[in-house]
Amino acid sequence: MSLRLAALLALLLAGPLAAQEEGEPLPLDEEFFGTGELPALPVTPEALAPESSVDSEAAGAVASAPGAVLRGLDRVTGQSVDVTLANGQTQPMFRLEVSLTDCRYPVNDPSSDAFAHLTIRDRGEVVFNGWMTAASPALSALDHPRYDVWVLGCEGS
Repeated sequence: MSLRLAALLALLLAGPLAAQEEGEPLPLDEEFFGTGELPALPVTPEALAPESSVDSEAAGAVASAPGAVLRGLDRVTGQSVDVTLANGQTQPMFRLEVSLTDCRYPVNDPSSDAFAHLTIRDRGEVVFNGWMTAASPALSALDHPRYDVWVLGCEGS
């Protein structure tokens, strides 16, 4: 029985290998896969023009806040702590030292999002240096085995 099974498998596997060696393209079912061409989309000048230069400038405008509110979590003990930092200030959070360079928020909607530039050190070694966003903390997160730090918002915005 096992010899017959081995011979059957050898025949099944030999077919596709022989077709690849010969260099013949495999036939595609155009009805199922289509022709591979994308339909042309109509492009009009109105579709390419911005809605309004004033609206787009106001939508992207940001302001700096005097500080930020951060939350830290010790994953081992489950303890969390909220810390308020002023721009340029460094403060301990658990075993970490957290420094805030700047906190920015959208002018048109101050409560919607906050972006903070942080430098986080663990025993003197920089473990994070960059921008964190309150709306998407996982986008640019601290990669630490024990601690999590994220931005809650800008202080005074």
